Amino acid sequence: MTRALLALQAATRFRLTPARRIQCENDPELSPAPVLYMSGCEEGWIGYVREDVDDTAARAFDELILREPPVRAPGASPRFAEAYREIVGASAPLTTRNHGPIHRLPRGTHWPGAANIVCHGTPEGNALRARIVRDGMPREMIEAGFTDLSHFWEPWCVALAGDGIAAIAFAARKSLLAADVGVYTIEAHRGRGLAPAVTATWSTLLPRQPALFYSTTRDNDASRRVITKLGLPFVGESFLL
Repeated sequence: MTRALLALQAATRFRLTPARRIQCENDPELSPAPVLYMSGCEEGWIGYVREDVDDTAARAFDELILREPPVRAPGASPRFAEAYREIVGASAPLTTRNHGPIHRLPRGTHWPGAANIVCHGTPEGNALRARIVRDGMPREMIEAGFTDLSHFWEPWCVALAGDGIAAIAFAARKSLLAADVGVYTIEAHRGRGLAPAVTATWSTLLPRQPALFYSTTRDNDASRRVITKLGLPFVGESFLL
């Protein structure tokens, strides 16, 4: 069951070919994908390589991943991480950004903190969109990479501080059966519980997707704190190159 969840998360994060090769990230911009992605749980590991990896390297990867020990607890890493680097010809050294936990985000997750949250598809959300169209995207959001409303990947919700956007949760990846949340808090508003607040609200916005995920990297301390605060159930560990 857990292994099936990891396969669903991978198929939501990436666009895959019929041969189960990675084409690109499954975001609205079809961003470039890693050359290798794998995730593991107590039932073992699953893995994918990008479609430009030659067949010999792909077979070597498929054979080696079968020898990986299962993930017994959060924080586990692939035993053959260095070998995978050699197989795909990765030159960059491994860092905490190559690893990360995958958690479930239960629908209707509750956060007791108070926040003024505006959601996509509501009159308040429409009013916020109209204000951004009229006045432009706030500077802090542009600096965070949200250069225009096309980067508010639906569904989304934002926490407001006065009239300004303080935090946002959005559909970082979405498929017919699952979605992966993306969360960002403006630096001046961090430490106020707004990230878990928008994450919890976002978990109510996708009634048709059976599974919701919160995944991150080991170096993202802020995201890991959100996971802890919300008590999100652990699914497995990921590794990418």
